[in-house]
Amino acid sequence: MEPAQIESTSLFAESDYIEVITFYVGKTQYATPVSEVRYIEQDKRKTTRIEINAKLGAEVTTYQGKPVPIYDFAELMGCEAEYIKNVRLLKILEDRERDHVMWMDALGATLKTGAEFTKARDPSQCEFGKWYATFKADDELLADIMADFDEPHKRIHGLAEKLISMKDLGNQSEALEIFEIEKHRTLGRLVGLFASARERLDTITRPILLYIDTGKKMIAVRLNAISDIVTHTVNDFTAQHDVDDNQDITNLSFVSGYLENKDDKPPCVLLDWRLFNR
Repeated sequence: MEPAQIESTSLFAESDYIEVITFYVGKTQYATPVSEVRYIEQDKRKTTRIEINAKLGAEVTTYQGKPVPIYDFAELMGCEAEYIKNVRLLKILEDRERDHVMWMDALGATLKTGAEFTKARDPSQCEFGKWYATFKADDELLADIMADFDEPHKRIHGLAEKLISMKDLGNQSEALEIFEIEKHRTLGRLVGLFASARERLDTITRPILLYIDTGKKMIAVRLNAISDIVTHTVNDFTAQHDVDDNQDITNLSFVSGYLENKDDKPPCVLLDWRLFNR
């Protein structure tokens, strides 16, 4: 029987048990049979890419000296990969840190020379403030770091009104003294938080490659991270066609069915890469 014709239940043909590697895309948990995985490594981006357009391309890496195509699992599912979001977020943090260093430099110049201060005085109106108001971190540690930005960010912006008023009233020396203290203390704290946020993002942005034997060819599947390796029984399994005949899901040929999780967790989507037809 050709691999594309193998019944999904044949994953349990030789045993009532199946060991799977689990991972997440968004809030959905997926499982890949360990038996189909030949190798796992951190994605070091040692790839060759054929660019077709801004959104479409083909990546190739090597396995045992031979070219192997890479498929980003999130893209296969029509989603944006978590690590791509994180890379974009790293750039945002770098840019917004630079903005605030330049903001303080501009305030210092105003206090020293009387140059017009044109930067945002309202913390909600700078680029970081606008972005910060809507950003929600999925990672708990990153969320804690981002919450700590609120006080020093507001304090930094509050300096403009206070110190420029002091200067205009003839207290330039005192205004400059406070400015230098706040530059080292408050801006220093803000810069430290930007560094901590980037460090946390760097820690959680380490995609991996699963090298999978589909029975027709070797492929590499890029994941943001592995969640766990667990064992299920055949009794945990329900075939996809017994649940939903949605054509969009049916077209995902390698979706085999669902594995029932314990502890009231949602079912896990079981994949069978022998059915992969790209």
